[in-house]
Amino acid sequence: MSTPTPVQQSASNIRLRGPATARWLRRTLSLTALVWAAAAAIPQTLGLSDAWQAFGTGLIIPGAGLLYAMPPLDHTFTTTVVIGHAVAIWGEVTLAGAAARRGWSVVIAGLVAPLLAVAVVAIPTVVVAVGHIAAFIGVLAATGWAFAYRSVARSDYVTLPAIVLVAAMVSAALAQVHGDMPGPMTWVWWGAPVTAVWISVFVLIRELVRHRAARRLGIERDNYLAGQRCPTRTNPVPLDHRAGTPTVTEADTDQLRLLRYLMSIAAQPLDSWDGFDAEGAGPLQQYRYQLNALGWALAMYGYAPALRGPLHRAQLDVFTRMRDKAVWGYWYHQNLLGNWDFRARRMDPIDVPQNIMFTGYLNLQLAMFRQATGDRRFDAPGSLNYSWSPTERFAYDHPTLNGIVIRNFGGELGLWPCEPLPVGRGRRHGLVFPYCNAVSAAGVAILDAMTGTGHAADIVRRFQRGLDAEFTAADGDIVAFIASGIGFTARAFRGPATTAAVAAFVAPLLPDLAWRAWEILLREWLTTDRFRRLGSGGIESPIVADWGSQAATNAESFAAAMLLAQECGESDWCAELWGAATEQLGFAEDENQAGVWSFDTASLHANGMLGLGKLGRAYALTDMMSRPRPSEWNGGPRIFDLPHPNVLVAKAVSDGFGLDAVLLPGRGPGRFALLLDQLTPHSRYLTHGATEPEVTTDATGKARITIELHTRNTIELRPMPHGPAIRR
Repeated sequence: MSTPTPVQQSASNIRLRGPATARWLRRTLSLTALVWAAAAAIPQTLGLSDAWQAFGTGLIIPGAGLLYAMPPLDHTFTTTVVIGHAVAIWGEVTLAGAAARRGWSVVIAGLVAPLLAVAVVAIPTVVVAVGHIAAFIGVLAATGWAFAYRSVARSDYVTLPAIVLVAAMVSAALAQVHGDMPGPMTWVWWGAPVTAVWISVFVLIRELVRHRAARRLGIERDNYLAGQRCPTRTNPVPLDHRAGTPTVTEADTDQLRLLRYLMSIAAQPLDSWDGFDAEGAGPLQQYRYQLNALGWALAMYGYAPALRGPLHRAQLDVFTRMRDKAVWGYWYHQNLLGNWDFRARRMDPIDVPQNIMFTGYLNLQLAMFRQATGDRRFDAPGSLNYSWSPTERFAYDHPTLNGIVIRNFGGELGLWPCEPLPVGRGRRHGLVFPYCNAVSAAGVAILDAMTGTGHAADIVRRFQRGLDAEFTAADGDIVAFIASGIGFTARAFRGPATTAAVAAFVAPLLPDLAWRAWEILLREWLTTDRFRRLGSGGIESPIVADWGSQAATNAESFAAAMLLAQECGESDWCAELWGAATEQLGFAEDENQAGVWSFDTASLHANGMLGLGKLGRAYALTDMMSRPRPSEWNGGPRIFDLPHPNVLVAKAVSDGFGLDAVLLPGRGPGRFALLLDQLTPHSRYLTHGATEPEVTTDATGKARITIELHTRNTIELRPMPHGPAIRR
């Protein structure tokens, strides 16, 4: 591909943190240090009881107050007290076994119980001491679980502070019960803040060391890229590529196989979720993302712009599922627990500034659907309805939703959040993912191309500034996310595949980013054959791990690389990546559905994203963002319906007058009828490849043809000479 003018800043100039992130982090660390100092110093300075000291210690390190509250080991304990500590130990060990492996809890409970019974009688003091230590470890584990699976995964910022506060109060209660008798670990009151500060300093120093290492890699990459540059161009697509109607070729066998699988999932009864991956504890194991991937892939099938029928219905079914409360109802809980919206308890998932993962993703899905089909039904006011209850309903349409997306890009970073954080007035902060924002910007750009507006140009300037200032590491890779308002950065989650996943969606908008991402991916992952190693891409970050299973496979990395390759004109590499994916991920036929193929070891989401990368033509996304759907496709003859999957459409395209199609049998040979529409009413058409040499349309411009389908069949439809003028 050609190289555009360099825009991204040099690695030597990239700071560890951008100005906004650094400001937020300084504020966070200052407030945290103030709380730690107060929690440690106030009870000591005012001479408060051990209960208060235990409480304060528990606020510094979760559960540390339980160590402070440990009674003197030379104290005589009642049997009830010892048994209580033994029960606590038994419960924590059992839970740990259950967390380690399902089914182990019963075994471990049975093994530990008799040992604890003996210990209660023989060494009661040890039981009490171990009980406090086990409780401390349990609180730490619960805190880690709450942070990973409640705060990050579910935007729940109630559970984590609740665990810390309850543990601190229990510590205070135990210290009070023990009668303010100093135990062997009362030094924890100063040990906890010292440990907390030491850990914080260690993390900051480690980040600085890693930043310097990243800078060395970034400089080395910059030198390499400088040698790869050639006469520049502002767009990776030649200017004459945008003139005229896009060239439509014929889909290959693997594309039709995967398309059949994706359509079979999308077209199943709407009350059934069979074939979908069950929602999990992780933030990406959700129905909404599976539906987005399905919708994007189906819209990307660029070989049949003159096909309606089952493909169109499958896409509409995906939109119907997107309005299911099981898909979008999560926002009520995330808003409640993430924004602490206990008074208003808002449910609307669309008109909010912290839910790009629904609004932004849906906007791209709607825009791609309209470009792929010409169907504008979702422009109608109220065409997108979300019903929370009989009295709580939210009605939107595509233009209104797109306007909300555009508005939300106007924040300080130039990017907006996925999950909310209860920080600041107006509640606009949260976890900000460049990937989600790239998806959202692509949706705006596609609608711009169809309506003649220019919102994406303004958005992408702010997006570029935000990426360069806050999200780009010294090695040039884009970090997975930033917690805006707090300043925490997921700096460890990055790499060439992660950056490629972001760049692929905005390749037509940010050609320099796309070129750089492709060249680095090519050098470090592709030409080295690292992509042939299982999981070599998926270990980088959650963005390029399998969203449906969170397995560190290469599925999502292959999908991102294929999409970027398509948009960079690297068709040979796209084919190479597809071949590697079929080998690594087990592209195989469904034993219950002949001709339906999918990736066995990949989730539905990953299958959809692989479809997004595979089912489109070269520069398909660029076409969608660069020009409106051709009028010939909107008004010309098309296949309105056919018996799917008996008949597979490898190509269907119109020039506004006639129709060319390539059909293949899906379930064996046979005679099948096709319904055509958008023909000139009461007119005669010549047919080639059908049993009828010519057809006459009815008053609505429809006609039926019959085909004998054994292998590949080419259909050509042309207006009869000297007939009525054909309307474009």
